[in-house]
Amino acid sequence: MGTDQARREGRVILAINFNHDGSGVILVDGRIGAYVNTERFSRLKKHPGLREEELDELLAQADVALTDVDHVLLCNLHNMDSPDVPSLHGSDLKDTWFEFWVNQNNTLVEIRGHRIPCTVNPDHHLTHAASAYYTSPAETGVALAIDPIGCRAFLGQGNRLLPLLRNYDAWFNANIGYTSVAAYMFGSGIVGAGKVMGLAPYGVPERADDVEFGDVDTFEQLLALAEKNPKRIVVGDRELNATLAYYIQLGLERQVRAVFRDLSEVCARNGLDRTISYAGGTSLNAIANHKALLASDFERLHQHPACGDDGTSIGAALWYWHHVLGHERTTYAPADLMYSIRQYGPFDVRAALDQHAGQIQVTEVPDVANAAAELICDGAIVGWFDGASEVGPRALGHRSMLADPRDRGMVDRLNSRVKFREAFRPFAPSVLREHAAEWFDIDHSPFMLSAGRVRRSGAPAITHVDGTARIQTVDRADNPAYHRLIEAVHERTGIPLVLNTSLNTKGEPIVETPTDALRTLLSSEMDCLALPGMIVRKRGAA
Repeated sequence: MGTDQARREGRVILAINFNHDGSGVILVDGRIGAYVNTERFSRLKKHPGLREEELDELLAQADVALTDVDHVLLCNLHNMDSPDVPSLHGSDLKDTWFEFWVNQNNTLVEIRGHRIPCTVNPDHHLTHAASAYYTSPAETGVALAIDPIGCRAFLGQGNRLLPLLRNYDAWFNANIGYTSVAAYMFGSGIVGAGKVMGLAPYGVPERADDVEFGDVDTFEQLLALAEKNPKRIVVGDRELNATLAYYIQLGLERQVRAVFRDLSEVCARNGLDRTISYAGGTSLNAIANHKALLASDFERLHQHPACGDDGTSIGAALWYWHHVLGHERTTYAPADLMYSIRQYGPFDVRAALDQHAGQIQVTEVPDVANAAAELICDGAIVGWFDGASEVGPRALGHRSMLADPRDRGMVDRLNSRVKFREAFRPFAPSVLREHAAEWFDIDHSPFMLSAGRVRRSGAPAITHVDGTARIQTVDRADNPAYHRLIEAVHERTGIPLVLNTSLNTKGEPIVETPTDALRTLLSSEMDCLALPGMIVRKRGAA
């Protein structure tokens, strides 16, 4: 869309998250015209804010100029600092941000010589909740935001999103506890939380159903409880108490379940749609999500794929467009939310191949999905690069490593020789939507944000030690090429799913560009990389 058309058709809104997981979005006439997650371009995990490069990228994606922007939302500016970024990178990285100036009243921001009306630091939990509520299919309902700093609920009616005074923070403390456990065990609250979730099933005590937390209110008390009968797991040169991970996961599940039940009663009393829209870093806990939904009267759980702080820019822009400006709601298909705008065409692929020409060999194939499926069924670990990169932290079939789910040994091979991560970490399945209910107790999970019970044997590489899996259901309409690949695996094996993990190695963000993907191929024991129309291998590989 050109700049003149943008002016004619509606307002142009720019929103930026300056906290960890820096991101930016441009809304043009109420629709997402551009989105970036800074870490994908800087290659520095959790990179806060935006650099000049990401600002340029946003404007190019939306095909607008700064002079077209009517309003800017500056989210989490200097009030959400995390110690994790300095511990990861030795710096808070604020010196990398693009230059801007905000007036004393926080009403105008100057960017590259242009002064634009702005909103500084809209309510953090509101921006989380808005990202889920305004992209949900429900016309009314409740929205919930939970992260390490709080638990807040909102009531949604049409284009309005209003706070509910439930005071969950008076007793909800597992969000803080989870961060404390992650930092204690893995040195980082925001990076280690997913590892805690993966470790928890290894720490189940002998009488798990009888666990009572009693007067446990502090981390020290939780630690003392876990040390009474610990189950220890050796990870490298360390010994981890998996029971500590189990207890904090159990506590989180119980508290999230209680909130869901309370909010489902709110919906019933007020005649609202029985849909809960859920966001915030805690909502990445896929196990807790599914258990809480099953224990409530909600009919549907909706989440935005960027439910961490990377989604607060999206939520802020949508809140401003709908709640503040009063525009009517719009509808979104899953594919509208799953993938960013930036595409990489033949020129980008060719430039990357030329850069590494001496290290790779390229085979052109007429049907790359079928060729990749054959390789997977023969035991290969295949990188899959297709279209625009995913929004959010989950690989959803555009930037994925894929493998045969039938091979239990694939878990150790991937963790130790390709991903370079802890041996207890599980892997997720991508399953054809039409077959999901045959294999799992979940039939719709397009963003890989719910984990449920595996109902059938035959796919041990995606089945965690507790019999669960974090599931992505793949609909043909959302991702035709990826759906075709899984269909081809199904035709060969009778199993309608593949093992899917993100296309990156330990400590790196998910790859963004074809060059990033080739670097991952060359720096790991991944067997090959599928690019549009071709299979790429390391030179000399069989």
